[in-house]
Amino acid sequence: MALDTVASRTVNKLTSLPYTSTLQSNTTAGTALALSLIDTVALTLKDVATGTIINSRDEQDAKNANNVTIHATTGLLTWEMQAADNAIVTSTTAHGLLEHHRATFDIVYDTTKRMTHSVDIYVEQNVDIADS
Repeated sequence: MALDTVASRTVNKLTSLPYTSTLQSNTTAGTALALSLIDTVALTLKDVATGTIINSRDEQDAKNANNVTIHATTGLLTWEMQAADNAIVTSTTAHGLLEHHRATFDIVYDTTKRMTHSVDIYVEQNVDIADS
């Protein structure tokens, strides 16, 4: 599987921002994976230390649903992360420290082919930002 962006980033807690990457065919290097070939996309988001699912994203449908879009021809995947996607899960995470979250996209395409892509998200605890 080829997704062409760096698979980690650091964000402030409760920050909304996009994550983008380009889906490419495993069989033809450099060829964008067209939406018409994609059967399913499931997104799971969890806290790495505790395994806690974040923002109800447990194998959530993400094929042009639930804040994820895939361009019809270019394979550009855009996930518009919501504030709740970057919430601090562990109340003991101290100010200025990072909490490690992982988003995993599980993609089935061309009926029998499968790829997964994980992105590590390091969420900074900032006590100056309210939790609501």
